[in-house]
Amino acid sequence: MSSKKASIIKQASMVLNTFTPQRRKPNPLYAIPEADKHISGKTIVFTGGTDGMGRAAVRMLHKLGANLIILGRNEEKGMAATRELNAIDGGFAQFLFCDLASMESIRSCAERIMATHKRIDILVNCAGAQVPKRTITTDGLEMMWAINYIGPFLLTKLLLERLKASAPSRIVNVSSDTEALGHINFDDLQTKHGFDALKPYAQAKLALNAFTVELAEQLESSGVTVNALNPGFISSNLLRDLSGIPGFFRLVMRIFASPPEVGADRIVRLAISSRYRNVTGTYTNEDKISEPNPEAKDTSIRTKLMQISDASTARWRASLSDACR
Repeated sequence: MSSKKASIIKQASMVLNTFTPQRRKPNPLYAIPEADKHISGKTIVFTGGTDGMGRAAVRMLHKLGANLIILGRNEEKGMAATRELNAIDGGFAQFLFCDLASMESIRSCAERIMATHKRIDILVNCAGAQVPKRTITTDGLEMMWAINYIGPFLLTKLLLERLKASAPSRIVNVSSDTEALGHINFDDLQTKHGFDALKPYAQAKLALNAFTVELAEQLESSGVTVNALNPGFISSNLLRDLSGIPGFFRLVMRIFASPPEVGADRIVRLAISSRYRNVTGTYTNEDKISEPNPEAKDTSIRTKLMQISDASTARWRASLSDACR
């Protein structure tokens, strides 16, 4: 079967799935074992924890006693989330400003984390964005490439030594089933040509999956695991800025998508369940480990992608204070 035909079939399958009612509750077959729910004192860095699925996930982790560092760019939402969490029994939550579209903001945030926390047990890269028009960040990056891939890449790299020192530790990269439609176009990573709401998003999520596989190989025997997750078709604000036909799917989402708690349960499972204790470099599609887009496992593609990613973030990685390493 040609790759073009396979892509068309995948797109049709995804559209059909969009109009199929999703799970309303987490699947009990994949419930987190009770013995794994004692995470008091564990330090978890979580991006995208101020809204929707991410907020539901940090609420679950807080109830289990986690020490949460919630990163986001909306301070009002962030402070509201931490107040809500700290008003109930459980762990402790703090909010730190971090704009994933700004490499300097990520560097500054990572420096604060490293300076004030001696260990990081879990990093969850959950934040994501879809934007309707091609937008360039102050760093000269296409917005969706920055937020959905380069930002998480840089944050992970900056916190990696602390994660290794805290092993056993975990990294969870929240991806999307759209990665199956993605293609890493090295001639146009910034999507200067043929921009639409899906293509750059799918490319960025595919790149995140490729990074997951590559990093897992680099961290072999380090005690740090890294896995990617498609949380499913979850009701969220991801499509809030889209209009026209793409915006129509906001209505579809409200009707057919699973509630945030279903996606949150899947995130938390990868973060703390013993079923993933020695699992690394995988892609979990909703509840089951499956094969990602073949490009994510292509060694030559991953090598080239890592070289480009390292080069584009080098100045911010080099500027991390020596006192925080």
